[in-house]
Amino acid sequence: MESWTIFLAILLALWSLILLSKQFMPKSFEVHPFLIMWRTTRFNSLIDRIGRRLSPFWRVFWTLGSAISVGAMVYITYILGRNLFYIFFQTESASPVSPLIPGITLSLNFNTLFFFGVSLAIIIVFHEFSHGVAARAENVGIKSTGLLLLAVIPGAFVEPDEEDLKKAKRSTQARVFSAGSTCNILMGILALFLLTNSGIVLAPLYHTEPSGIQITEIVPGSPADGILRNWDIIKSINGFPVNDSVSLSSVLSMIPPNSTVPFVLSREGSEIMINFTLGQSPTRNSSYIGINSFSYYEPRAPFIPPMGSFYILGLLSWFYLLSINIGLINMMPVVALDGDKLATIIINSIFRNEKRASQATNILRWSCLLILLLNISMSFVLFPSFKFG
Repeated sequence: MESWTIFLAILLALWSLILLSKQFMPKSFEVHPFLIMWRTTRFNSLIDRIGRRLSPFWRVFWTLGSAISVGAMVYITYILGRNLFYIFFQTESASPVSPLIPGITLSLNFNTLFFFGVSLAIIIVFHEFSHGVAARAENVGIKSTGLLLLAVIPGAFVEPDEEDLKKAKRSTQARVFSAGSTCNILMGILALFLLTNSGIVLAPLYHTEPSGIQITEIVPGSPADGILRNWDIIKSINGFPVNDSVSLSSVLSMIPPNSTVPFVLSREGSEIMINFTLGQSPTRNSSYIGINSFSYYEPRAPFIPPMGSFYILGLLSWFYLLSINIGLINMMPVVALDGDKLATIIINSIFRNEKRASQATNILRWSCLLILLLNISMSFVLFPSFKFG
C-alpha cells in the first residue's frame, strides 16, 4: 500500500506541474489531465518515401500481416480466456496478468527500468511507423506524427487521414490497422532468434563461452550485501568452477547453508579470494548468496566493457518479451486497440445487416474487455506480491 501511495503522490505532483506549465508550451503541444501530446509533420516525408516507393511489396507484406494479426487475435483471446478459467477453477495453474507499473509491478532498480524503457520506446516507435508506412502504401494520407505521455506510459502515434481511411476498401483498412502488431510480433520473433543464437550476436565483441558468473545486483540485507559488489565476477566457489546459473545452483546445493567457503573473484581486472559465509535461501532448502547474476563473457579487447554482454542480451530478452506481448494484447478486440478495428472489419464483412454486425461487434468487444479486466483485477488479488524484473 505504501508503494501505491508514493507512486500516486509523485504522479499527481508531476501532472500538476505539467498542467500549470501548459500556457508556456508551444502550440504543437496538446495538454489534458494525464495526457500530453506533441504533434509534428517533420517525419511525414520520410514515411511517405518508404511507403510509396515500395508500395507493391508493402501491400503483399501487410496482407500477410493481416493474417498474422487475425491469428494473434484468436490466440490471445483464447489464452486470456483460459487463464480466467484457471483463476476461478484451477488457481494453481493460473498466471498473473498485469500492466507493468514502475514501483508497483515493475522493480525500480536501474537495470530493470533501463531495459523496460529502451525496449518500450523502440516497440512504440516501430509500431506507429509501421501504421504510417502501411497507410502511405495504400494512398491513405498522414496528417501528423508525434509523441505522447499517458499518465506514466510513453507513446508515439501516426495520425492517418480519417476521411481517406473511411473511403478505403476494407482490405486496405485491415492492412493499415494490423501493421503495428505485425511489426511488433515479427520483431519479437527476430529478437528470440538472436537470443537462441546469442553466439552470433556476441562473437564480434566477446568470447562466446562463459567463464564466470557476473553479479548484476546485490539483494539488500542478504549475505552478499556489503561484501560482494556489482560487476564482480565469481570464478569458483569452494574450489568448484562456476560459469552459468546451472553450475552455480549445483555448487550451492552441495554446500550446507551458513557455511563459510572460499570464493575466487575477478574484481576490476584483478583476481582475489575471499572467505564468504553463505545464508539460507528464503525459497528453498539450499545455500544462498543474495545476488542477481548473469553468465560472464570475456571481452575480446581491453576497451570493451565487461558488462556489455549483459546489457546486449538483457535488452534482447526484454525486447522479445515486451514486443510479443504488446503485439498480442493490441490485437484483443477491445475498444481503443487495433484488434477492435480489425474485428469490426471482419464482422462487417460477415454480416450484411448493419444492425446485426453492430450487435455482434459490441458483444465481442465487451466480452473481451471483461476477460481482460478480470484477468488484471484478479491477478492483483491472487498475486499481490507479483513484481517483474
